[in-house]
Amino acid sequence: MSSLNRSRRTLIIVLIAFLLPVIIAWIILDQHWYQAGTNKGTLLAEPVTLSQADELPDGWKLAYIAPEQCQERCQNVLFVMNQIDVALGKDTDRVTPVVLTNSAAADVREFHSEFHFTQLQQPQLIDQLNGLPAGSLFIIDPLNNVMLYYPSHDDQQTMILEGKNVLADLRKLLKLSRIG
Repeated sequence: MSSLNRSRRTLIIVLIAFLLPVIIAWIILDQHWYQAGTNKGTLLAEPVTLSQADELPDGWKLAYIAPEQCQERCQNVLFVMNQIDVALGKDTDRVTPVVLTNSAAADVREFHSEFHFTQLQQPQLIDQLNGLPAGSLFIIDPLNNVMLYYPSHDDQQTMILEGKNVLADLRKLLKLSRIG
């Protein structure tokens, strides 16, 4: 009889060893103690699908809507976009920095020689993006869905720190992406 009790006890220990982690994980998820997702930008609940994006380059895009007058905030964003493009290294050809404008903004074109980005005059795309906060830097996937955005800052050091967040998310997206 003692071997039967020992067998039952062993079976119970094995069942507990396998069921206990599953039960603990279920409780943690059910009680919302674990927050899934580790993105550093603001994830849009409903991605914005750009319907008239024929002129956008293929692949991933890091985009910014430039104001009419490119002041310090705009210049900081352009600088960070350039730094991100350089920091991507071997993946730099998968991401295109894009600056969207309502009109031919002469101030933004002044930076074109200094910074690497594609400038597009696309008022219809800007209209589709009116739900994003003004001055945001955002990521567009190869299927032309805007999914993450980041605030811009007047202080260059704060904007550089925000650029590190953008870079971290972009690297993660490029690593996990099977498209573009």
